[in-house]
Formats: sequence, structure tokens, C-alpha cells
Amino acid sequence: MFRVWDLSLMICFTVSIMFVGVEGISELPPPRNLTFKWETPFTLNLTWEKPKDLDPDCKVNYTVDVRHSQECSVTDNKRQTRRVQSTTCSWNISNVNGLCISVTVNPENCGSRKQSPSLNIILPPPTVMLVTNRSYEYSHNKLRCTWSRVGVVEDLVFYYLSPQKNTVIKCNDMKDGECVIHDTRLKEMTDMSYLFIGTYMGKAVNNTFIEEGPAHYVKLKKPQLTIQSDGHSLHFQTNQSDLEFGSHCYKYKYTYTKCDKNAQEQEVMDKPNYEVDYDSNCKYKARVQIIFSDKCGAGRSDPSDEVEYGEDRDPHLPAFLAVIIIPLIVSCCLIVSLVLLRRHKDIIFPKIPEPTLIFKDMLINNIRMPEDARSPTDGRLYVPIEEIVASKISLEPETPLLPTTTNAGITISDE
Repeated sequence: MFRVWDLSLMICFTVSIMFVGVEGISELPPPRNLTFKWETPFTLNLTWEKPKDLDPDCKVNYTVDVRHSQECSVTDNKRQTRRVQSTTCSWNISNVNGLCISVTVNPENCGSRKQSPSLNIILPPPTVMLVTNRSYEYSHNKLRCTWSRVGVVEDLVFYYLSPQKNTVIKCNDMKDGECVIHDTRLKEMTDMSYLFIGTYMGKAVNNTFIEEGPAHYVKLKKPQLTIQSDGHSLHFQTNQSDLEFGSHCYKYKYTYTKCDKNAQEQEVMDKPNYEVDYDSNCKYKARVQIIFSDKCGAGRSDPSDEVEYGEDRDPHLPAFLAVIIIPLIVSCCLIVSLVLLRRHKDIIFPKIPEPTLIFKDMLINNIRMPEDARSPTDGRLYVPIEEIVASKISLEPETPLLPTTTNAGITISDE
């Protein structure tokens, strides 16, 4: 019985403390009369009043929150927040998708009071969109802007905001769906504000857009790639003729294949040269693309033309030559040699004349003893066989036979 009573008293005491705490920590009242005004096509001015019934000793500041949507509960990655002391605030902002603006009161020295509920205001988007498919390309102090018209828009004019001059500048170098902005300070701008003014169905309409700075739309020229071999290494080299930012702002993406394989190998380097192991039995095909580093902005070039180096070869070709081709060549050479040897054997191996009688006599040991030898032990001398040589042989010319007569009327005179 006493335990139940004690438990009831404890619960009542806890609940009373909770109510007292809630009453002691109350919210500040929200601001009043939040209004807006477009001072320029890009500048939105907000004003409001202090909360009603605020303690004079309570010091507060204000948080202004802007979402690029008409839904205040939507989480926006481009959500912008600013804390101010005064009851006014100006923004350079675009209303292309509508806006949800919230202002809350924050306590600085208000005891235990906490932040107030937000006061919201919703701004609808423009009734007509004049252009679509916007794109940008930046290179060497030139920003090329392109777009497509939506429907029939008359008298379309394009402007951009110069932060340095804080003025709206009309684009003079303008064609249908394209404008080129020339400004030496473009790459220093963190964002760009654009304004389109035109007439749609007889009604003047303007659209504003705020985009990232030109450094986020860098367009680089298509690079050139050269390949050279050095021993067992292959060097890829990229030209650097179109670089206007620091060298740390560029990366080089190499894509290459080896031995005509389908799988491509990719490497992103911080330097314009790249080295790989070289296989002399493979053909290499490579491209390079320059990428603008996210440290400085965004952008890239078109991939370079494909460059080929080397040829695909069978690594077992030398062994194949040694086993099959070389013996075949040797066999062919041997056959040709035998044919030539048979055909020209009389020249290569001429006939040796028969030995003379002297050599024959020597071979049969025709050795004779001299007649005046004093002893049988004296040296044996070789006596050659006498050769019979015909002598006094003469040849006379053959003459015709003449007829002979005796006393055939021939008279011999002694005179």
C-alpha cells in the first residue's frame, strides 16, 4: 500500500517539473509583414518587421533561408542561408523555378527562449520560359552561350551581369541562339547572371538565370598524342599549347589497348607524359583527353585522334623459323648444290691424266743396278727406260703427179 502511494507521488512530481520546464522555455514570436521587391532583374530585396510583444531587453538576429522551389519542405542542394542583424536583406538570385523564402528570429540574449517559427513567402516562377537547352563553353577570355527558343519569341535580347562593374551588359556579338561574351575577367567570376527579355504573344517577359562561373565550363582544344619507345618502355606525350590556367588545373586521361585486346586500360595523370612497359610483339593504340581539374573548375577536351605504335607479332615465331623454315631452306640449298655439282662436275672435278712411263716404272719398282758398281751394297740407282723417239722425220707437201714421156719431140740445143 505504501509503495503504491510513494510511486504515485513520484510520478506527479516528475510531471509537474516537466510542465514547469516547458512553460519556462518558450519560443520567440515570428517576424511580421515579410515583403519582397525586385530592385533589378537579378536583385531581390526582402524586408520584414520585428516580432510583436518582444521584451525590450531581448536581443535577436534573423536567419533568411532561400530554397529554389515553391515547396518549402523540399531539401534543395542549392539552398542559400544568411544570418543578418537588420530587418532587410538583398539577394542576387534567379526565379526560374520559383522561390520559397523563410525568415526566423534567433535569440541572442533572451533568457531561456528559443528560435521562433519561420515566416514564409512563396514567389511563383515566370509565366513563360523564353529559352531552353542552355549551354556554355569558356576558352581564353571568351564565353560562348547557346540556347533554343521556346515557341515564337520576338525581339529576344540577351544580357549578363558584370560583378566588377555591377551593371547589366547587353551582348553585342549575338546570333540566333548564340552569344559570345568577351571579358578579360571572366575566369575570375565565381558565378554568372543572365537575363533574357522578349515578347511572347504580345506580352513582355523576362527570364533570369544564375549559373556557375565560366571556369566550370572550360572547353579545351583537342590534344595531340605522340608515342615513342625507349628500350623496354613506351612514352606517351601530350602537347600543352592551349593551357591558360596553372598546370595544377589539368589532368590527362590516357586510354590505350595492347595487342588489339577489347579491354581498354585508363590512367589519369597529373603530368602530360605517361610511361608503360613496352612489348615489342604488340601493337598499341592510344588516345588522350585533357580534363580540367575540379580544384579549379570543370571541363574537358575532346579525345585526341587514335595513335598506333608497333605491330602484332607471334612471340613463338623465332622458334617456328628455327624448327621448320631453316631446315627447309637448308634442304633447298642442298638440292640446288647437288644439281649444280652434277651439271658442272667436269669443271669442279677435272680428269687427271694417266701417269707417264716414268711413273709407271717407279710404281713397279723398275730399278736397275749400274754396271760399274763395286759392291752389291752400293746404292741402287734408278735407270729410266730409254724411249724410242723418231728422228729425221719430215713432211713434204703432196704434189700432183706429172706425166713423163721419152723423147717426145724435145730438142736440146747446145747453143
